[in-house]
Amino acid sequence: MDPPENDFENAYELSSNRSNRSNQSSDPPEEDDYDDFDQPDNSYAYANNRNSYYSTQRQSVLNGADNHLDEAELEGLVMTHNMTTSRVGSKSKSALAPYLYYTKQVRQKCAPIIAAWTLAWTPRHRSRTCIALLFIVFLSSVILTSDEENAWHNSLLSHTSNKATFVYKNSKCDPFASLNSNQRHYILKSIYGFWGFFDGGADDRPKEAYMTVENAGNPFLDLAESKFPEESWQADAVYANHFQDAGAKLVVRAKEAIFATYHGYGLKNVQATDEADDTVTWELEDIDKRLQDRINMFIVNQEVDLGLITSEKALDEFATSWREKGGWTTTRSWDGLKRRLLHALMTNSQFTVVVTGSWQSMGYGGNNAYQSMAATMENFLGPLFDKLNMQLVVRAIGLPPMKGLSSHEQNELVIGGRSTLIHTLGWSSIYGPDVDMVVWDDYNMEEGHSSDETAKALFDLFARQALLSGDTTLPFLWGGDFEVLRNLHENADVDVGQLGNSMSGVPETVSENAASSLEWAAQYLKCSSKAKRYCDGEAYKFDSHCWVDHGDNTPPTPQLDHIPVLPTAIGWRMHQIKGYTLSYSLLAALDDAIDLWAEKTIFEGHPLAGENWHMGEYIINVQDKIKALAESDAPHCFQLEEQMKLPKRLCKSRMKGRTEHTPRANPVDTSLRNVLTNNNVSVESDILYEGYLSDSAIIPSGEVNPIEISNLEKNPSNARQRHILRKRWLRQRLVRRAEDNVSDRALLSNVIRLISKRTAASGGIKNQLQRRLDKIEPGDGWKVLHTFPGDKCDGSLLSIGCGGLKSSNCLLDGHQGSRGGVWGSESTGWLVMKASGVESGFVALNVEMGSTLPDSFVLEYAIENGETRAVSTLNKAQFIEKVQMPVPGMLLLTVFDDEENTKMDLLVSVRVKGCNDDCQFGVTHLYWS
Repeated sequence: MDPPENDFENAYELSSNRSNRSNQSSDPPEEDDYDDFDQPDNSYAYANNRNSYYSTQRQSVLNGADNHLDEAELEGLVMTHNMTTSRVGSKSKSALAPYLYYTKQVRQKCAPIIAAWTLAWTPRHRSRTCIALLFIVFLSSVILTSDEENAWHNSLLSHTSNKATFVYKNSKCDPFASLNSNQRHYILKSIYGFWGFFDGGADDRPKEAYMTVENAGNPFLDLAESKFPEESWQADAVYANHFQDAGAKLVVRAKEAIFATYHGYGLKNVQATDEADDTVTWELEDIDKRLQDRINMFIVNQEVDLGLITSEKALDEFATSWREKGGWTTTRSWDGLKRRLLHALMTNSQFTVVVTGSWQSMGYGGNNAYQSMAATMENFLGPLFDKLNMQLVVRAIGLPPMKGLSSHEQNELVIGGRSTLIHTLGWSSIYGPDVDMVVWDDYNMEEGHSSDETAKALFDLFARQALLSGDTTLPFLWGGDFEVLRNLHENADVDVGQLGNSMSGVPETVSENAASSLEWAAQYLKCSSKAKRYCDGEAYKFDSHCWVDHGDNTPPTPQLDHIPVLPTAIGWRMHQIKGYTLSYSLLAALDDAIDLWAEKTIFEGHPLAGENWHMGEYIINVQDKIKALAESDAPHCFQLEEQMKLPKRLCKSRMKGRTEHTPRANPVDTSLRNVLTNNNVSVESDILYEGYLSDSAIIPSGEVNPIEISNLEKNPSNARQRHILRKRWLRQRLVRRAEDNVSDRALLSNVIRLISKRTAASGGIKNQLQRRLDKIEPGDGWKVLHTFPGDKCDGSLLSIGCGGLKSSNCLLDGHQGSRGGVWGSESTGWLVMKASGVESGFVALNVEMGSTLPDSFVLEYAIENGETRAVSTLNKAQFIEKVQMPVPGMLLLTVFDDEENTKMDLLVSVRVKGCNDDCQFGVTHLYWS
């Protein structure tokens, strides 16, 4: 309903007349009293008309109409019309005159706003007005907030959860965006160089193998210079000199590739010309600065003198930033690492690295296996070692988080490497007897915590077992407790060091927008204090995948989007930079080794003299000193006898073992089934998925790919094809390994025993083994549970699909960890195992119980050597008293402990009684020494 035309005009005219009369005065508005209105003569009539009109309007509103002007709207319109006029009231000298004047001015100035507001707040427009106001407020807060890290809208929009997904952003300039693939490879090869080495005399090389145990006369393959045929490449000066040059350039290229991963290619003004031959032009950033930045980021301090530096505090004072750089070692240890690499180069043999630690260090809890530190290293360095005619073997041996433990037990298990004790007691078998480098990636030490006495003792046992594990190799020890490392270095000539994480050279993320201008690997890795919530955010730390759709494959089980993230898990970027830091340290040692090789042979000729690369005496020296270490010089390991009832002699003798846990070295040979005399022990597990499963990370387009740089070759297609063929060959080799390993290692072991002359006479049998009893019959019905089928999980990148079961809801998980065991009950009878070569008179089992033990529970175990047998019976109380829980999740049952009984093969049998099939009993490990 529209207002009566005459009423509105009358009101407007009356207001205008008043205003005109006011404007007739030229006096300044000194004491204008806003309350004194000069009422027009017809004010009474106007008031009546207005009251009548608004009565009608109010009734209209009550009836639901909104096509009216209310009183406030009318007043706003009138004041808007008069906002440029002034009205002078009475000339009173009131003290309120100035206040009233300014009040009137404010009212007049605000009149347009009042009018607009009252029009907008009508019922017809009210909802739209609210929406518009909310949008204006939100937009203003976004625009006007200068510190985006503290902006409230960032807090709302960057929410993370278990289902959060990190959206990759890239705002930096891709120097190759406008180039084709040929131009891209041309620039990369021009900047970094490429691999073009080949053996021009390959047809003239010896046809018969000369790098053999028989030819060397020792198991270490330490050939004397005279044993190399004249046609061998080691004795060919032309080949060796060109190989050294190409190898040195390859190593430097790989180091530059790692640096470029975090700092870009160092290119600017890249332009394609109009030339027909794809000519391009570019400029390089400051080369000297990039070199210095690279050195500062990854440098390993090799000047640590452990004779003078006697504590962690002193180390931190001497090498203040080693944790944020490449780490530290000693000069002697660095020389030892170069010797190992030269030995692998001269013998064209494998170089084996074992990475172990807590489940966080292995990459469990939210990452794909190929995102772990070990996989990063193997993926990057594998092709490089292949070019240098070596084989890099990387084993990531670690277990997933254990279920069924309390939070207190879980926390205890990751302190000081307690989670690795279950494998330490079988080190030479489970980690392997052929290890050249051990990386102890202890999660608790990563956080900067100091070790407790138990942690020191457990690491000391781990380190000693690693050093005693091999007949022909001796590992370099990276990581662990400083005090233990120092004792071993100073008293047993062990090569030691501690790795850093190179975070000092990572560009800092100061905001979410700024992160997109950084290299992909550096984004959200190192954050400022204001941006720390991004680096800690789950969506930024983790980027796992459970399935990649290739269009022609369908998973047998519905797949998760991402691997569930566990508390305290480490993100993929931290795993990656640790993997690259380890790779860079190995490359630096390899670089120095090639330099040493060239420096020695340029004056002394080829082949390289044995004093620079032979390992035999080096290994024997260290192992003999480990066995002779006095408790006063290195006490920690010996304390385990009091803490966990482990005999002190285990600190000086090699431990062997068998298990159904995965991963493990040489999985066919080291399975518990391999030493069972029981027949028909079945493996209860789902079958493996046989489709293709990716084993490498996908690097976004436009980002630096260090593997591409490192593998640059003259023909761009050759590197890729060579890498594919290498993987195919190694996978085939993995399948055949079960058939080949047994005979090869048996032959080598026999030769070692004949040549090393370090065997000891067998001891006599103690009176414990006296009775001749009826033969123990192995039982039927034992089953292997909770493991992966096929015995393929060896911890390497090549076996990354060994745990991909068809029933898995995350086939790309890739982790190989399982806690398998041989399970039975009273009805399955005896489980009989063979321990071969018991040298120190110690045998133990790690067992699991599947239910609460009834009072009638009985466990029996027997030890026999073929002539006599001793059977022991434990009731429930005796079993509980005898079994030890050295760390959460372990039940260690020592079944034989007699130092005088050595050098014999024992049969170890065990069974449970007294509870029918209610007692489910499992054996996961057999240990002996």
